[in-house]
Amino acid sequence: MDLEKLSCSICLDLLKDPVTIPCGHSYCMNCIRSHWDEEDQKETHSCPQCRQTFRPRPDLVRNTMFADLVEEVKKTRLQSAPADLCYAGPGDVSCDFCTGRKLKAVKSCLQCLVSYCEQHLQPHYDVAALKKHKLVDPSRKLEENICSRHNEVMKIFCRTDQQCICYLCLMDEHKGHDTVSAAAERKDKQRELAANRDKIQQRIKEKENSVKVLQQEIAELRRISSELEQLSHTEDHIQFLHNYTLLSAASDARPVKHTEGVAAAVSDTTDELQDFLAEEESSQMAQLSDEKRKEYPKTRHEFFKYSCKTTLDPSTAHEYIQLEGKFKAKNSFVRKLPHPDRFTDWPQVLCRENMTGRHYWEVEWKGPEVFIVVSSKSISRSGAESAFGNNNISWALQCFCDGYEFRCNNYRTYIPGPPSSRIGVYLDLDLQKRGLHSILSFYSITDTMTLIHRVQDTFNWQLCLGFGLSEGASVEICKLSKA
Repeated sequence: MDLEKLSCSICLDLLKDPVTIPCGHSYCMNCIRSHWDEEDQKETHSCPQCRQTFRPRPDLVRNTMFADLVEEVKKTRLQSAPADLCYAGPGDVSCDFCTGRKLKAVKSCLQCLVSYCEQHLQPHYDVAALKKHKLVDPSRKLEENICSRHNEVMKIFCRTDQQCICYLCLMDEHKGHDTVSAAAERKDKQRELAANRDKIQQRIKEKENSVKVLQQEIAELRRISSELEQLSHTEDHIQFLHNYTLLSAASDARPVKHTEGVAAAVSDTTDELQDFLAEEESSQMAQLSDEKRKEYPKTRHEFFKYSCKTTLDPSTAHEYIQLEGKFKAKNSFVRKLPHPDRFTDWPQVLCRENMTGRHYWEVEWKGPEVFIVVSSKSISRSGAESAFGNNNISWALQCFCDGYEFRCNNYRTYIPGPPSSRIGVYLDLDLQKRGLHSILSFYSITDTMTLIHRVQDTFNWQLCLGFGLSEGASVEICKLSKA
């Protein structure tokens, strides 16, 4: 039997609760009902296939004959199709169009951002417009191509912020940035990758040559060892003394020559690398010292010049984070609607504003412990890696009753107290534009301003302020005046 006659032209799957409308075409009851619901305002209802119109809206009655035929077809397909070949298992990518038990996807479409089985993929081979779509092997990561803010496909790369964006981002927060198409950036990165790969291949060849030299030396030493062993059993004294002189000279000269050559090469390379690193470090420290002398704030009043307004983003707040206005948060349970940006495993919240240039904030905190954080907005929202400081894209100062702890990439640095209830945070991203590491500093604010911890790093992500709160803790972003 031709399956197209038992398929719904709306969902493209086998008919489910089939109904036949007055023009003779058949659909799933839910599919045609939804289609007509959208036409209710026009007061006329049409057939999606032949466009015949009906007034009033026809009543829908289940076609039992078609329903029985569909069930027979399903049973036949279930019996004849090898389950491991057709149906999606736990490790497979399933077809997004299949209803009921889903089939394995054979391709994913980068334009539709949907995975298709063999049957539902067919329009991409038949329809002219769909033939232009880019098909790839089935992928679970299609949602990563969607902008989490605008729900649009990301086809642009922002070189200023080093991230993929959609066309709406280009007109909004990335306006005026250095941007190219994702395809163009891929070509550039592909060239860099090829160059790096060639360098690595060259280094592999050099190391392989060194290994060959060592292997030759080992073989030579084994040969001499064997000859010495044979010599030890020579009964002729004159022959023994004659051969001993020759073999001793060989064992003292030849192998050592090879070893010294390899050792010298390794030593020279090591010295060159150490000299290079020392020069780089000295150069950068000299530049950084010069920057500090000229521009690094020296007093709290000078830090105020870089104060900026930042507000808490409710869409990121964990259900145990209650916001009180735009600047204050506390640990308290509040039932929230699901949101793709919301933290699900840790009581954390991010701020809205992205950071560029230089910024300074002060934060008041209370309670057992809080995390004051500068984080990438791309941090995971669930799992162990979503905790502030448990990854390489968040830099967290944990404040508690007897001191502090700085966390990044699962490394922890304990800093003894006493703690201050007000913390200053200074972030300088301008240095990175000059080829230097950016600076992130945390300060204890009392009658004086005391440095708690400073980190120099390269920040290639969209950064914002963030907080993590233990039970009973609260934070408030302080309002500062630039005057």
